[in-house]
Amino acid sequence: MTHTKWLSTLMVLTGVVLLPSSSYGQSHENSQDRVASAFNAIDNPAQIDTISELDTASDGPNDLSADELAKQLNNPNSPLASLTLQNTTTFYSGTLPGADKQVGNTFLFQPVFPFPLTADGTRNFYIRPGFAFATNQPVPNATATGFTQEISLGDIGFDVAVGQSFDSGLIMVGGIQGTIPTFTTLSGEQFRLGPEALIAYLNDEGVVAAFPQHQWNVIGNGPAYSTSTLELFALKFLGNGWTAGTNPKINYDWEADQWTIPVNATVRKVVKFGNTPVQLAASFDYYVEKNDNFGPDFGITFKITPTVPNFIYNAFK
Repeated sequence: MTHTKWLSTLMVLTGVVLLPSSSYGQSHENSQDRVASAFNAIDNPAQIDTISELDTASDGPNDLSADELAKQLNNPNSPLASLTLQNTTTFYSGTLPGADKQVGNTFLFQPVFPFPLTADGTRNFYIRPGFAFATNQPVPNATATGFTQEISLGDIGFDVAVGQSFDSGLIMVGGIQGTIPTFTTLSGEQFRLGPEALIAYLNDEGVVAAFPQHQWNVIGNGPAYSTSTLELFALKFLGNGWTAGTNPKINYDWEADQWTIPVNATVRKVVKFGNTPVQLAASFDYYVEKNDNFGPDFGITFKITPTVPNFIYNAFK
């Protein structure tokens, strides 16, 4: 193969086209089309995997149907932008005096603005912060004879990840997650960091996934921290924007040798308020394994997730 042919082949494979600046925009889009088609030969109806579908999701998610939105809002590698508002009420039990009477309540806000790395939306980059505020959190006092009720901002969680969807419905995500201390009364006062990974399968019927995570304390005060979390998904798409299934989060504290294991049931429904699609969700957790002294007995979570145009991606598009 001559040097000229070899260079031309390399340009096509990498999507590089050398043209005058006046025609760069259209040619760059065409090169992205070729790269996307090379890795995405099949239009999977359960996911966003074409340029036109990505444009609709990023510019006007209201144009998607309720069923399409249900699939994307439960797709762990969706390019759809959303704002999650979640409230969790937890009822506690244990052998400590007064433990059975304790109730906690936490509000969480998590914005998600994925940045697609391919023109078809099958590879996405995420930076997802989570801001938690406890409107009521029982904390055992120093003598373990009673509880104080705390109202405070919690530590800020975050993850940074890249996800890839494949024609078959296979989804893989890898990245890091961490915790930024706020040094409030409920802060762990530690900067924590660790790996995360996800493997999932998504089709028109539903989604199943396993999402293992781990964090260690990197710097800060307090005792050593080493906790693993395994989040599991088994969700069925029921039509008309409905989704039902289970989504438990299992925790293991390596320092305390303590499991926290819930049995979970969840139901979700996509509705539209004016031009804003919203997923409403309710879930119930019953903890079959927890700290005997003081741990969660059961919890109820309500979640509102509006979808919005992805203005961050649109600014670069």
